[in-house]
Amino acid sequence: MPDAACRLAAAPGLGTVLPGAAEWVAAFASTPLEPPTEALLARLAAAELRVLLPVFDPDLLGPAAASAWGEVTAVTCALPAGRPGRPALPPEPWLDASGLGRCSLVLVPALAVDRAGTRLGQGGGWYDRALRFAAPDALLLGVCFPWEVVAAGELPRDTHDVPLHGVLTMAGVELFAK
Repeated sequence: MPDAACRLAAAPGLGTVLPGAAEWVAAFASTPLEPPTEALLARLAAAELRVLLPVFDPDLLGPAAASAWGEVTAVTCALPAGRPGRPALPPEPWLDASGLGRCSLVLVPALAVDRAGTRLGQGGGWYDRALRFAAPDALLLGVCFPWEVVAAGELPRDTHDVPLHGVLTMAGVELFAK
């Protein structure tokens, strides 16, 4: 799906939400069922942004870790495959959960997002726990396919869910009204 990967990286409006060089952005290495992020990661690194990727593997971190993050650069954004069923791992050293607080933009994978900012994830709660460490003024965008953005109120929201500010799809960036 190389064309899809390029379309996400060139999504209309993406340039307007990217922070300035040397600022921090949290993103993720996509799985085959998610919008491909390889070209997006390369664009972020080429823009001289500090890019953090999540470390999802509890076997490496231990059960007490809320989350961990590793920085990628233009040189390291072509990541090796992770263990079966796991996304690729960013290189070490890893930052603890507070590393997410450095980011002014946080890109979050989603199976669906409603226009009230409710995100449907894969059910493990990893991002629900991690987003508690995001900076209060960080822009939180769900990354999904255009057809996975639904009307406000169509997804259930629990008290622990952190609402998103908008979505990034191949069709562009859509910010939700507050």
